Amino acid sequence: MARLRTAAFLAPAALLALLLLYAPLAFIVNMSFTVTNSFLSPGGPVYSLENYAAMVQRYLPNLFVTVQLAALAMLVDLVLGFPFAYILVRRIRYRDLVRALMVFPMFGALYVAFGMSFILLPGGPADPLIHAFGLRNTDLLFSLPAVVFAMSIFTFPFMVMSIGTALSNVDPTLEEAAACLGARPWQTFWRVVLPLTRAGVVAGSLMVFGWSIGAFAEPLLLGSLNEQRSLALTLYKRGVVENDYGLSSMMGVVLLSVAFVVTYFSLRYSRGALVD
Repeated sequence: MARLRTAAFLAPAALLALLLLYAPLAFIVNMSFTVTNSFLSPGGPVYSLENYAAMVQRYLPNLFVTVQLAALAMLVDLVLGFPFAYILVRRIRYRDLVRALMVFPMFGALYVAFGMSFILLPGGPADPLIHAFGLRNTDLLFSLPAVVFAMSIFTFPFMVMSIGTALSNVDPTLEEAAACLGARPWQTFWRVVLPLTRAGVVAGSLMVFGWSIGAFAEPLLLGSLNEQRSLALTLYKRGVVENDYGLSSMMGVVLLSVAFVVTYFSLRYSRGALVD
């Protein structure tokens, strides 16, 4: 009876997952093996492996650009996120300010990218500062740093919360003991704080990387032609503009596969961050 009751409670969630997750996923995987738009043609789908062959022969550079952008955004978030997480957990005086700074990225990547493009446009708010350094607006607007910075802003809260969760489980007396034994602040960080929060750092880095591989708005609005070769943007061009549903579905499967692997390791290390 208990097993039937448990199955009855789980049945609605399992049905929703089947209809809204696994069925569309199977549909996309099936379409990824079809040629161009033959999946929706009256004559029926034409199956082939040429989409995956094209991924290896033509679109590996696009995947490399995607991974490069995600890795750089992850690095920026890690460098800036650790101090913010430390303030959030250890410094009560500045906690409200840090929380406020982490709210606005949650509005979405599109708002962040559009806001940055407005700021960097000629005549925008950053115009005097840009010209003061002898730069042109286009040097910053359509560039790799602009894309990476916008991506890192959007994913910044994920890094801070992951590190903050691990840091909250570190006893502050350990830092005080290290200071009493003569350790400098950087030695305390390197030998005490960082090893004890390593699981949170890894989990946050993987989470940021997983979110960033699907970046679309940032390369579109802020990137040069090289950044606009990201796989998500290429997927849109091939599927929506050129109606090559088979090729775009294949790119979606590749992104899903990368996201699945990253999410698996992120969840695994997140559990470690909660108990360390």
